[in-house]
Amino acid sequence: MQSPIKDGTASAICGPARRGGVLVKLTVAVAVLAGAGVGAWQLGLLGGDGEASERVQTADIAPVSIMSFDITTTASGELQAENQIEVRSKLERRTTIVELIEEGTRVAEGEVLAVLDADEYRTELDDEEIGLESDRAELIAAENAFEIQKSDNESSKQAAELKLRLAELALEQWVNGTHEIKMKELRLAIEEADRELERLQEKHEKNAELLAQGFISADQYKQDELAYIKAQSQVEKARLQHESYVNYQQASDREQKESDVEQARAELERVERRNKIQLADKQADFTSRQRRVSRRENEIKELKEQIEAATVRAPSAGMVVYGSTVELSRRSWSSEGPMQIGQQVYRNQLLFGLPDVSKLVAEVRVHESLAGRVQPGQKALITVDAANGRTVEGTVKEIGILAENGGWRDPNLREYTVKITIDDDNDDRSLKPSMRCEATLVLGRVEDSLAAPVPAVFSDGPVRYVYSPSGSGSLFRRVPVQTGRFSDTHAEIVAGLEVGQQVLLREPSAGEIIDEPWEQSELELVGLTLSEEGEPVRMEAEQAGVATPAAFRGG
Repeated sequence: MQSPIKDGTASAICGPARRGGVLVKLTVAVAVLAGAGVGAWQLGLLGGDGEASERVQTADIAPVSIMSFDITTTASGELQAENQIEVRSKLERRTTIVELIEEGTRVAEGEVLAVLDADEYRTELDDEEIGLESDRAELIAAENAFEIQKSDNESSKQAAELKLRLAELALEQWVNGTHEIKMKELRLAIEEADRELERLQEKHEKNAELLAQGFISADQYKQDELAYIKAQSQVEKARLQHESYVNYQQASDREQKESDVEQARAELERVERRNKIQLADKQADFTSRQRRVSRRENEIKELKEQIEAATVRAPSAGMVVYGSTVELSRRSWSSEGPMQIGQQVYRNQLLFGLPDVSKLVAEVRVHESLAGRVQPGQKALITVDAANGRTVEGTVKEIGILAENGGWRDPNLREYTVKITIDDDNDDRSLKPSMRCEATLVLGRVEDSLAAPVPAVFSDGPVRYVYSPSGSGSLFRRVPVQTGRFSDTHAEIVAGLEVGQQVLLREPSAGEIIDEPWEQSELELVGLTLSEEGEPVRMEAEQAGVATPAAFRGG
């Protein structure tokens, strides 16, 4: 038999089964084989040695009583600084440690912790600065080309716009000037030719009469007749010129002038498109040069920052703890060994921890079965063996969100990390990070309840029971009990015992036990009954016709 586990739960207590029939046979055998000896032992216990009997009762027997007690559990872990700054490598590439401060040194803010090799960055910085000068010169040339292109574009656009305006003016001048004048000249020429022809026709008709009368000579008549014929030809010519202009020259001139306008307008559009393309090309080159210079400047800035970051400084005051030590405390193993000069450092590697040792927390691991009962604000006692067993008070600060497994040693183990703030300041610096510690957590409190010492409570299958003295106190009988919550030292008794009733604080020997079956009335007091097979079961299960082992309410 054994006492309940000291974890604050009401788990069943394992122990050997004590069935009535088996115990009867065992008692008979003992009586047959050693009846006389047993009788003498019992007589001696009852009266032969009163002092021994008194010692048994006072040392091994205690009364149950009304009391209040804390429900506690213990958890192990280690101390950590409540406020700890992690210093990591900011260099983008692998490098090596050139200088290194001694671990455990207390430093002020800004003090150098380590120097990393930055020669590769310095070489690149020199090359980038030379390249920056070349890029800036090309940027200036691109900017000038861009400005020149803008000026050329403006000039070519103005020239195309002028050509368009001149073509439009020429068209307007032809429509409202040249064309009208030409039409008037042609109409006037026809009118003059008609009048001249009419005059010469009249004269020719009169000359015929005058020639017949002998007033003019035949030669004169022929000259006037030739002038008349010329006038007819002149009229026809004037009319042909008018018709030719109206039907051909006018349309040709109009189309030419309108074509000149359209060509000038199209040329203006081509100039604008060409200007846009050329300007975009120059602007793209200019923008590209700007970006190249900007990128080069950023690269130079980053290189300078990397060179600056190669000198690792303390962001705040604190005690220097190497990153390898911090990782070792977290993983319990490390493949890299302690940090040292010449060691390679990779990007974002933890280099140092700067804990503020004036305020510490205990990080302990609590089994998942108890994690739900741990709440922020609960009190705890923390014992640190490395500090001469010093015990300090603490308060639960937070409980981890996710459970952690036990690793390859125990993959089925699931534990939650609980952080407990140590209430007192660590002014004397006797407590240090990574010290192992054990925390006693107060999970609850039982107030004014009937309680028995934990060593007095035993288990037989589904029945929890105590041994209570019978008669003179040298023999003990089993009394079923219903338990509630447990602490490390006491168990809450819900039913089965009365205030002041005596219980045995140890497992009795076979000769001290009164062998008798379970009493139905006593089982019923604790919510049990006997099945048809004589086995203890829940009263509810027996009424439902299902024989199942009894279970008890946890704390």
